Amino acid sequence: MDVEGNLLDSNKIFKETVEGVETASLSSYLSESSCRDFARTMDELLSCPKEKQHLLLELRGGRSNPKVWIEFSVITNLDMDLLGVVGIGIDFQFLKQEIPLDNLCDILGLPSILLDENFFVIEVEDVVRNWLGIDLDEFSDKRIFDSELGLEIVTNTSWRSLSLSHESSQFLPLKDSKLGHEFTGLLVRHKKGYQLFFLPKMKEPFSLQTTKPFSETQLTAIPGSVWVVDSDMNLIQQNNAGKVLSESWSGSKFQEGSKLQFTSDSSRFTQLKENVRKCLLKGSSSEIELNLKLNEEEFGFWKVNVKPVLNPNGDRVAALIQAIDISAWGNKLVEIQHENKKLKELALKPSHVLRSPLSSMLGLLDLIDPHQLDIENQKYFSYLKPLAKELDDVIRTNAKNMSVFD
Repeated sequence: MDVEGNLLDSNKIFKETVEGVETASLSSYLSESSCRDFARTMDELLSCPKEKQHLLLELRGGRSNPKVWIEFSVITNLDMDLLGVVGIGIDFQFLKQEIPLDNLCDILGLPSILLDENFFVIEVEDVVRNWLGIDLDEFSDKRIFDSELGLEIVTNTSWRSLSLSHESSQFLPLKDSKLGHEFTGLLVRHKKGYQLFFLPKMKEPFSLQTTKPFSETQLTAIPGSVWVVDSDMNLIQQNNAGKVLSESWSGSKFQEGSKLQFTSDSSRFTQLKENVRKCLLKGSSSEIELNLKLNEEEFGFWKVNVKPVLNPNGDRVAALIQAIDISAWGNKLVEIQHENKKLKELALKPSHVLRSPLSSMLGLLDLIDPHQLDIENQKYFSYLKPLAKELDDVIRTNAKNMSVFD
C-alpha cells in the first residue's frame, strides 16, 4: 500500500479471498469495526516507522467475512522518507485448525496469562502486567477475574460458566475496570489449565484535553524537553522542546496519542524504556545520562529523569520524562579528554624519537677503542659514554612516569 492505505499490489491469495471487490483503498475490503482499527494502526505506523503493528482484520469478499491476522511494516529509504506499507497476513481459521492453540503466542506474538483449572494465575507476562498496571506479586493466589485485579468480562458471561474442551477456544471481550482499557481475550485450553491471550482493543480517537495532567503553563515551566506518557506508553503531552528533540532521537516527531517509541538501537535507549516501564508499573523514579552522535564531529548529551505523575488523590496516572541538555558540558569533557590524549602523545613521542638514535650512539661508543686515542681525546671520550647513559636513563624514567596515565 501507499501511505494513504491504497493498494498498490497484492498476491493471488488476497485477491481470491476478497473476490468480487474492486477498489483501490484497503478500507473498502474491511468490515466497519476493522476499518476503524485499521485507520488507528496506520496512524501508529506512520508516527513510529520502525515499529511493526499486528492487527486482526475482518475482510469482506468471496466468502463469509474471513478474519486475517496481519503484520504491517513501513518501508522507508535511507533518509527515513516513507515509501509505503507492506502487510503480511495469515487466515486466523487456518491458525486455529492447523496449529495447536497453546502455540498461538509463538505464532502471533500475543502476550498471555497462564491459568490453572480454577482460573488461578500461574504465570503472567510483563506486557500484560504493564497493561493492567499490576505488579507480579499482586497476582499471587488470585483468580484472573477476582475483583482485586479489576479484569472483567464485558458480556454477561460468568467465568464460572467457562468450560472448554481441548480443541475449543472462546473469544472474550474484556475490560480493566481500574484503568478503563479494553481487550479482546482468546481463552484456549492448556495442559496446565487455560491460557488467556490478550489483544488491546483499538480505541476511538480520544480527547487529549481531558487526560492531560499538566496545563500548558505548567508544562512550559518545566525545564528541558518533556514528554508525559500513560500506562500504555501512549504520549499524552509534550512541550515544544520535546517535539524538537524527538526528531533527533527517533527520526520523526512524536505524535500525541501514539506510542512513545525510540528507533535507535542504543542500549541507553533500552535502559530509558525500561526505566519508564518501571515508573509506570511501580512508581519508581530514575536518572540516566544519554549521548547520541549528531554528526561526524559532535555529540549530544542529556540527563534524563523519569518520575511518576500523581493525581490529587495520590494515584499514579502517568510518567514524566524530562531530558536536560548537557551537551555543552559533555562536549567540553570530550574536548578535554581529546586534548589530554594529544598531550600524552606529545609527551611520549620524544621517548620514541630520541631513544632510537641514542641507542645507535651507545652502540658506536662501544665500538671505539679509547686506547687508540691520544691522552686529550681519551679524556673527552670518557665523558661521552656516562652522559649518553644518563640521557638514556632520563628518557626511560620519563616514559615510565607517563605510562601511569594509560
